[in-house]
Amino acid sequence: MLDVRRECTGCMACVNRCPVDAISITEDEYGFLVPKIHEDSCINCGQCEAVCPLEEFSDGSKTQEIYRDNSKPIEAWSMYHMSEDIVKKSSSGGAFYGLAKHIIDQGGIVFGCYYDIKKKRAVLEDTDHMPLDSLLTSKYVENDISRDGLRKVENEVQTGRQVLFCGTPCQAAGLRSYMKHDYENLLIVDFACGGVAAQPYLSNYLSKLERDYDSGIVRMTFRDKHYGWGQYCFLAEFENGRIYRKTAMSDPYFFCFLKSSMQRLSCHGCHFSADHRSDICLSDFWKCDHFEVDRNDRRGLSLVLIYTEKGQRMIKSIRDHMHMEELPFEEASYHLKPRFCPESKLEEIHRDMKTAYTEGVEVLRNRLLSEEQKTFYDERQRIMDDKKSAIRHPEIVGKGQIM
Repeated sequence: MLDVRRECTGCMACVNRCPVDAISITEDEYGFLVPKIHEDSCINCGQCEAVCPLEEFSDGSKTQEIYRDNSKPIEAWSMYHMSEDIVKKSSSGGAFYGLAKHIIDQGGIVFGCYYDIKKKRAVLEDTDHMPLDSLLTSKYVENDISRDGLRKVENEVQTGRQVLFCGTPCQAAGLRSYMKHDYENLLIVDFACGGVAAQPYLSNYLSKLERDYDSGIVRMTFRDKHYGWGQYCFLAEFENGRIYRKTAMSDPYFFCFLKSSMQRLSCHGCHFSADHRSDICLSDFWKCDHFEVDRNDRRGLSLVLIYTEKGQRMIKSIRDHMHMEELPFEEASYHLKPRFCPESKLEEIHRDMKTAYTEGVEVLRNRLLSEEQKTFYDERQRIMDDKKSAIRHPEIVGKGQIM
């Protein structure tokens, strides 16, 4: 019986750790990046198994109900950057920007996910080679750590430089295991993750948009705030000046992602969704209305969970640039829930991933939606594109606000 909780997460710690480069990265039948061991080169040193963050769960005696003693946060904060421009270009409240800018100002380096729109590929990049703004906002696609991504992080750490690494919870766990020691100059940041989709799903979709608009895409973001922070919005800008902008439920790729129809198999039973190995976990503070905090007129608000003393010290260091309010961390940890995947859903998951890979996300969305739902989302998009109509129909618009 397949146990999705023990499926490879694609953190690539094993690929980076192998001393003889006997592990390559390839795509599986659904387009996801997976390590492949070349037996003719392998020296059977066991380092790949030792560094795997899933290894502690491999004996079958541990389940997702059992976590480490320090897997719960020790502090929680509601936070947004004091610069309105930074909040506007951030996915939520700009907490990541505040942390990253502080590291850079200290002569440090930040590693994060960069989407190369020309190559249509998400890769691990750093601020020595890319501007910080290129690492902002959520990507909603698998990030290619590559053969030497974690090695680069390690090299920078060992020089004594301040380093911030930001990735998915499984990538953070992979780096934590890879580094072996808890270096004071390494800050590991992850986020409340909804899983990752395979790179071909997005690249094929973007290529179709370019054909439809007869122009290349020059900029893309999944978290444009044109409709307000409360609405997920996908934006693509083209060389010919045209713009594609849709709310999440109207855009095929975003719709299928939010329906969890094309996430990596391990995402459906993730060990690390409630057991973060980071110093700091970031997320949108969607439930801010349940707390007595400044909601920043719903322009964007970050929920920041602190797991280590190092994380506490870092948060204190950015106080001058952030509006911060401390929260009761037990209540603020509402999204830290384990994921389970009943075996009965596996056939459906495999079918959806195969459809997204071979036929495209438009076909998958059409199959998932009824005609009534399609009509509703089309009408909702029309209303959202007219600010006056959106104000008149809050019951249709939902929690989003027009800015």
